[in-house]
Amino acid sequence: MSNSKNNFLYALLIIISMVSFIYGFTLKEDSAGGGFKDFNNTWNNQSIFNENSLVDSIRNTKTSEIKKSINSHFPFSYILNKILNPFSKNKESFLISIFILNFFIPIVFFFSLKNNYSNKNIYLIGCLSSLLYLSPYFRTSAYWAGMENYGLLTFVLSFYFFSNYQKKEIKKKLNIILFSAFSCLCVYFDQKLLIVPFIYMLLFFKNEKNKENIIIYIIINFILSIPVLALVYYWGSVISPYDTISRELGNRLYLEQIGFCFSIILFYLSPYIIIYYKKIFQNLMNNKKIIVISTIIFSIYIGLILLFPTNYGAQWELYGNGWLDKLSKVFFEDNIYRNAFVYLFFFISITFVFVVSQKRPALIYFTLFFILISSIANPIFQEYFDPLMLIFLSFLFYKDDEINDKFVKFHYFFSSSFLIFMNLYY
Repeated sequence: MSNSKNNFLYALLIIISMVSFIYGFTLKEDSAGGGFKDFNNTWNNQSIFNENSLVDSIRNTKTSEIKKSINSHFPFSYILNKILNPFSKNKESFLISIFILNFFIPIVFFFSLKNNYSNKNIYLIGCLSSLLYLSPYFRTSAYWAGMENYGLLTFVLSFYFFSNYQKKEIKKKLNIILFSAFSCLCVYFDQKLLIVPFIYMLLFFKNEKNKENIIIYIIINFILSIPVLALVYYWGSVISPYDTISRELGNRLYLEQIGFCFSIILFYLSPYIIIYYKKIFQNLMNNKKIIVISTIIFSIYIGLILLFPTNYGAQWELYGNGWLDKLSKVFFEDNIYRNAFVYLFFFISITFVFVVSQKRPALIYFTLFFILISSIANPIFQEYFDPLMLIFLSFLFYKDDEINDKFVKFHYFFSSSFLIFMNLYY
């Protein structure tokens, strides 16, 4: 296909993504499920901050002395809305304002991608960034005032400056300050985004030799960590007391969720695996010890699951675990066959994640981080990974030559198909 035809196709796909995103809002779409229910909790919490002082509102996140606070995230998004969002006091205006803000996040994503992949066709990069508009979880958060997308915005902004820091010698210290600041702010809005400053830290200390730059980096991260650490100390947990109790955080190990974590990561790697299956298969054949290692890890893991079966508790038995759990319940009524199907996919997921992680440490760090979360936090939802993995893989996993026409077109097809399926499912 000629460049002009390709560009026309990409422009058309971008417009379709944007129009579908706006249309979904007019329909009050809930393609991830639970959007309306989650909004009731969000509006309840936002109202508490709007109607009370910051000190009383923050105290209420622990004591619920004003009104019950149901929220697993840090309350900084409510503080931000109280101070900066003039539409936060009216329910409908609040929903519209959050939607408008979210509409611009994929555009910021585009500029960050363009900054990192400066030699790429801007239409291709635009199509890749427009996949955010097709994410069921991004859409649901955007339509129902979910606060998670604030964290995604700060992640996208942090990478813009991190890319500048890596590529440009001018204003290096300024870029260190800005990527450090925005990466810390990720955590203010969503605890699981601790993975962002963690990976930056590993990459920064691996490559940076200038002592002055290192000192600046440490100071910025130390200062911006204080509010989060203070709140964790006040709560006595990394999430609010209500959610700590209801989710029994840290009270037991949820070993089965580790396998579901691998399966969800595999799902978002699927476009990459399908397009580059020859290269991946060749890597596997050239490094057969991966199969041996995966088999040993899988065998030990299944043995532990059988010895210490996961007890989700009556409250969470039907929630979480992502696409594999839902699909297995559709296909199988008998638990023996269902477990055999699930455990087979656990093995496939573990093997493929290991294979594609070769010489790409960022994915290894990401996987280990979420294995830890999966093992202690109940339940583990697919929305924890989507659209975070799209952004993460685009910034820190894909190589320059892997973002090409074939890959982006297939990824668009994959993402749009998933969105249609989720709308039919819910």
